[in-house]
Amino acid sequence: MVTKNSTNRDFDFNVEMESVGWLEVIYIISAALFISGLRGFRHPQFARAGNLYIMVGMTACVGAVYASPGVSGIGYWLVPITLFPGGVLAIIMSFKVKMTQMPQMVGLLNSFGGLAASLEGIGLYVDRYEQAKQALHGKGSSEQVFQAVFYLCGIIVGMITFTGSVVAVMKLEGWIRKNFIVPLRSVVVPGMWAAMIALGVVAAQRGIGDDAGIAVLLIMTAIAAVYGVMFVVAIGGADMPVVIALLNSGSGWSGVFTGFMLSNNLMIVAGAFVGASGAILSYVMCKAMNRSLYNVLVGGFGTGSGVKGKAKKVEGVATRISVDQTVDLMMDAKSVIITPGYGMAAARAQHAVYEVVKLLEEQGTLVRFGIHPVAGRLPGHMNVLLAEANVPYDIVLSMDEINPDFPKTDLVLVIGANDTVNPAAQTDPNSPIAGMPVLEVWKAKNTIVMKRSMAVGYANVDNPLFLHPNNAMLLGDAKKTVDDLASALRAKTKGRKGGAAAKGKVGKTAAGGVVVDEDEIAPEPRPETFMRLGVLKETNETERRVGITPKIVKKLLGLGIETVIEHGAGARAGFSDEAYRRAGAAAIESRMTILQQSDFIVKVNAPTVGDKSDLSLMRSGQRLACLVNPYQSKEVLETAASRGVTLLAMDAVPRVTRAQKLDVLSSLAKIAGHRAVLEAAYHYQRFFTPEITAAGKYPPARILVIGAGVAGLQAIGSASNMGAEVRAFDTRLECKDQIESMGGKFLMMEFEEDGLGEGGYAKPMSEEFIAKEMELFLEQAREVDIVICTAAIPGRRAPLLLKKYHVEAMRQGSVIVDLAAATGGNCEVTRAGEAYVYDNKVTIIGFTDLASRMASQASEMYATNIFHLLQEMGGGKDFKINMEDDVIRGLTVAHGGQVTFPPPKPAAPPAAPKQPSAGPAAEASSATAPKRPSAWQLFVATPLLSGLLSMGDLLYFVFLAGLVAVISVFAPELLIMQLMVFLLGSWVGYLLVWNVTPALHTPLMSVTNAISGIVVLGGMLSVSKCKTNALCDDHWPKRDAASIALNAIAIVIASGNVWGGFAVTHRMLRMFRKSKVKV
Repeated sequence: MVTKNSTNRDFDFNVEMESVGWLEVIYIISAALFISGLRGFRHPQFARAGNLYIMVGMTACVGAVYASPGVSGIGYWLVPITLFPGGVLAIIMSFKVKMTQMPQMVGLLNSFGGLAASLEGIGLYVDRYEQAKQALHGKGSSEQVFQAVFYLCGIIVGMITFTGSVVAVMKLEGWIRKNFIVPLRSVVVPGMWAAMIALGVVAAQRGIGDDAGIAVLLIMTAIAAVYGVMFVVAIGGADMPVVIALLNSGSGWSGVFTGFMLSNNLMIVAGAFVGASGAILSYVMCKAMNRSLYNVLVGGFGTGSGVKGKAKKVEGVATRISVDQTVDLMMDAKSVIITPGYGMAAARAQHAVYEVVKLLEEQGTLVRFGIHPVAGRLPGHMNVLLAEANVPYDIVLSMDEINPDFPKTDLVLVIGANDTVNPAAQTDPNSPIAGMPVLEVWKAKNTIVMKRSMAVGYANVDNPLFLHPNNAMLLGDAKKTVDDLASALRAKTKGRKGGAAAKGKVGKTAAGGVVVDEDEIAPEPRPETFMRLGVLKETNETERRVGITPKIVKKLLGLGIETVIEHGAGARAGFSDEAYRRAGAAAIESRMTILQQSDFIVKVNAPTVGDKSDLSLMRSGQRLACLVNPYQSKEVLETAASRGVTLLAMDAVPRVTRAQKLDVLSSLAKIAGHRAVLEAAYHYQRFFTPEITAAGKYPPARILVIGAGVAGLQAIGSASNMGAEVRAFDTRLECKDQIESMGGKFLMMEFEEDGLGEGGYAKPMSEEFIAKEMELFLEQAREVDIVICTAAIPGRRAPLLLKKYHVEAMRQGSVIVDLAAATGGNCEVTRAGEAYVYDNKVTIIGFTDLASRMASQASEMYATNIFHLLQEMGGGKDFKINMEDDVIRGLTVAHGGQVTFPPPKPAAPPAAPKQPSAGPAAEASSATAPKRPSAWQLFVATPLLSGLLSMGDLLYFVFLAGLVAVISVFAPELLIMQLMVFLLGSWVGYLLVWNVTPALHTPLMSVTNAISGIVVLGGMLSVSKCKTNALCDDHWPKRDAASIALNAIAIVIASGNVWGGFAVTHRMLRMFRKSKVKV
């Protein structure tokens, strides 16, 4: 029996091992490998290496513990025979489990981690060595108190995780189908927690090894197990992704408590990583469902979001569509997005879906997937299922990435999804899913929903998407339906490469699922129109663009606007008259007829003036939209006003966020910037990218871009993508980040003057600034191969930036592209509309039609801007020139017989009230000697006001500081150091997990399950009869069979968690592959 008089070996109770310095080094290396491995999960390309790093770290620490003094005697043979069977069995299970059952596998691994931690806590309580240690230090010592807190918390959290995970697996497997909420839950649940706390206090007071204490501890454990069952069995299937993620976190926190209990820093750090991972994924799931964690776990239990009020009733008729019609729409579409839901997973249709994708890609269709965070039963589960079908990960996009693309998409296929594509989340504030982020599929041109029936989803909410005018329902089993689509698509692609109009039998289905009509109907009738839009052919021989494209003709019909186009207007842009006719437009020879009979005229360039000009043939009340250059076109504006024509200048759209979709100048500038790089490359006649060949080594082209507006940024991006070394300059300092984000290097001048002017454009600079600027450009001219000038100031001559001496300083074969040639040029020797070689040395390109040189693309973008303008004005039926609207007023340069350019400047905001003066002396004092800020202002008030620190952050830091201060007063010194390790581990885990790509959330959960198996170290260190070889004599107590057995079982379970987690992670990650040809 050890007594307090045994002071000659007290140090053994504190250190607990001989010569553990090298073991701590291995722990540090393992933790570093864990960090590197988790960092690899930021992208599928690095995730497999990340999993390998974590495996190496785990193997290193397990091997080191086995070789340490902590394993002795029977531990030498007991550790291997318990370590390997559990691991081998888990690996076999991991390679046999189906990908659709991956949530069940993750839940099972969660349960392993929790149970192992609980067994180790109970094993410590019955350990005679720990009993002797308690006798030496005393029951009431700080060491014993804190150790009791940790083993009690570890047992409770671990057991709740274990039984809760088992129930979650049974619910996912379908063995438990109904939710059960215990009667008087609000009383029972607090009572159970009170009982667990009370019993834990009693067990701690009785002391380790006490027979009555063991009984009390087991009763507490049983209550925790029952609570875990009650906790999960009440939660509905819709909330199961949150529960699985939360239980994953629980396995990590139970490992943290076990690490504190055994004073093992690596277990604390690894458990913190897992706890942070599960907590973040729980938050992500709740945010994706617009649910609070409290609502899911305590208030809602899967029954709703808590939104009060009556949801809008969904009434109407849904259009049914056949497989053949669907195939025709797919073949007509240039871009397709597929949004799968759990219905696809349940039908195991992912392989068939990818067959359809490959067939569409063969005919040149752009196909991508849009994944909602809760599309499966786990975060990222849908990505794993698609990876299993060999779908490349680079065409699988998250909700936030894909949502902006729906308006530009021809067709969306919704396969087995419901709540995640429900527009009621945005349109009905009283809907149970109001505010839930959803995939905005209804914004696409056409959507097809593939489901078994018209039934509601998990949230039990009607889906108005089913009745949307651009949606059709293709009902049936997902696997069979997709197989039929693949067969029909394969058959049709053999004989054609284009698309065909949808024909065939269409039925009508009521929202409730009742068939209303199955009669064959005629093709969709032409929509009623209320306005005629005329498109004129450009008379300038160098102009290849056209104002409206066939694609936009179709969209205009949807606005109630019919289109008449002048014969051959689109020919130079690659659009035939026949293409316009197929889209629904009329193509006629007479320009005069179009001018006289159209309500709205569209062209690209400004109209001519004079006798028999376009304006002279127009009547009062007509509208004309084109590029006007109102600063330089006074005669055009006056002529339009005199004729009573409303003239809309597409190049005068205000630079405000709401008007971005109308901004023609940005569209044209983007094209011009890209084309400028192509022209430069053609005339430069050397490599852009660095090359090493058998013929020698060639450096990259060095390019200077002057001006970082839309054109400049596009030029930077295009040149950088071609491999050039790009540097850029702009007088506006805020452009630095934009330049660097496009791959360029921002050139700074040591001169304090900002060039930001009105409307976001650059302003004229001071003479001193210009002098410094000229010096910088001369220095750059001697170094670079290509200069692209894009600087412009609206309504003024372009600033002169490159003078003759700059050009003469450039090397032979250099190129200058001047995008400002039309307004005088940024280069002194530019010739507008020409490309020539200056002084037999430098090629100067002054083309003024760069956008026209990409006529098809430029016309498409211009026509889209026109469409958005007409949409903003109310379409054909409700068309209105609203002069109260700042955007419409800004671009309307003639209206009602008057010139309306320039528009009035917006009223300035009211001035702040003048503060009462404190007197001349005070004012003089404050002006000459500013008051030094207080500590409160410097560290609290200023960060709060500037947004660097939120009130929540402040309260969190205050609470954390207070908690650490309280613990520091009462806790032993070792615990304070471990607390620091825990806080750092939690913070690092938080940073690592937030950077994990959503596509890898399921592999992340499985690999953190493997990390949570770090509790295997605790079992390994507790299965030897003696704590160490040095303590294995008659003076020291030896473990009895109960403690060794509990820890041996914990090793079996935890090893299954470790190797099963690694194996299933490896299996998932090896399925992720990138497209062979980048889309």
